[in-house]
Amino acid sequence: MVDTRTQPVSRTGAAAPRFSDSDFYRLADTYGTPYYLVDEATLRKKVGEVEQGFSEFRGAFRVAYSVKANFNPSVIRTFVSEGIMFDLTAPAELQFILKCGGSAQNVLYTSITETLAEYETILKMGVDRVVVASYNGAANLIEAAAKTGVKARVMVRVNPEVHVHAELRGSMGHGKFGLQFEGTSQDTAHSVLKKILTSPAVAFEGFHFHLGSQVEDPSCYSEALEKLESFVLQSRRTLGDFEVNTVDIGGGLPSPYGRKVPSPKDLGGRIVGQLNSMVESMGKRFTLVAESGRYLTAESTVLVCRIVNVKNFGENRYVYVDAGYHVLLDAALLRHEYPVEVVPGGRQAGHKTVLVGRLCDPLDVFPTSSRSKLGGAEVGKLVVFREAGAYSIVLNMPFHSQPRPPVLMRNAQGDYLVVRKRQDLEALFMEEGGDCLPS
Repeated sequence: MVDTRTQPVSRTGAAAPRFSDSDFYRLADTYGTPYYLVDEATLRKKVGEVEQGFSEFRGAFRVAYSVKANFNPSVIRTFVSEGIMFDLTAPAELQFILKCGGSAQNVLYTSITETLAEYETILKMGVDRVVVASYNGAANLIEAAAKTGVKARVMVRVNPEVHVHAELRGSMGHGKFGLQFEGTSQDTAHSVLKKILTSPAVAFEGFHFHLGSQVEDPSCYSEALEKLESFVLQSRRTLGDFEVNTVDIGGGLPSPYGRKVPSPKDLGGRIVGQLNSMVESMGKRFTLVAESGRYLTAESTVLVCRIVNVKNFGENRYVYVDAGYHVLLDAALLRHEYPVEVVPGGRQAGHKTVLVGRLCDPLDVFPTSSRSKLGGAEVGKLVVFREAGAYSIVLNMPFHSQPRPPVLMRNAQGDYLVVRKRQDLEALFMEEGGDCLPS
């Protein structure tokens, strides 16, 4: 039986990286607010933490960056130079990787729609490792491989149907992702595996699963691996002795957002022994892949905005900033409690501070916790949201005709660079169809 007790965690929840107050104000004066600020050194540090967490695995280990979390070219180029892999789910993401100097041979492509046209496109662009999650998807990939002459290496995405304690779950009844091991329809891992093994146009590569985002109890990985190992050994008895070259355990490594959460070391310490045992039982040193989007990028970035108004209302003191959920959407979607601080800080006033955005929407109220430092909030001061690097920049919306903020980066040499310019209002107008108006 798998021990499902929550394991101790080693993260301190300390916010990183560190910038000086003077840097925040200097950049605000130069580029205006709000703005994002990315730290290149932190991006590289996160890669090292994941690799170190699985250092005792007796086989090759690769980190794969889930590009959906942040596809800013400066971030992609940083990870390209680290030599890691990339988890993609759209041909447009592949274009970004190639434009940033990455290789299609370093990609794991996991489509959601799995259409024939999509597979033909990405195979022609050089991708040869593809994850399928339906019978139709496998059939389309096989047809695309035959048409293009690219012998794709295929991984089967399974849904281990284990309970996951996570912010977003991808297992159990969440059937959008992956295949059941067994069942009565053709959409099972067994049926899809059989089709791949009997198709000369493709080669079977291995298995993939994704349990969720912000996984706080590593025991679910143990249970999923236990089920996968059992499935492989059972399938060999009916389908022949196939090799497993790659096992991808997906993402889920949590970013702390100021809390204590499991680290890569915690997860690796929990499952590396089990993975090494799987290597022995399956008779091959497979490559282990761990994906990450949020963990690799969240802590690298801060969002800096300015206090533009303060209002007392009953027992509350409303502090208005010139940002909103249009630049930090997870504050509204997932009610993320980002570590927030006023710069420079001060003594907490008698009123309860409510931090609100500039949007005309009652949802535009930023969740805060006891970890936030909102003392000293006054008009003109800056407010810094930490761990804002994942799913914020890529989800910017032009609500209230708001142009996208600039993205700045402190590079490894300590220089501050503009890596995305502030969008011009005229450019937004034209993007929204201004050039389609009758003359």
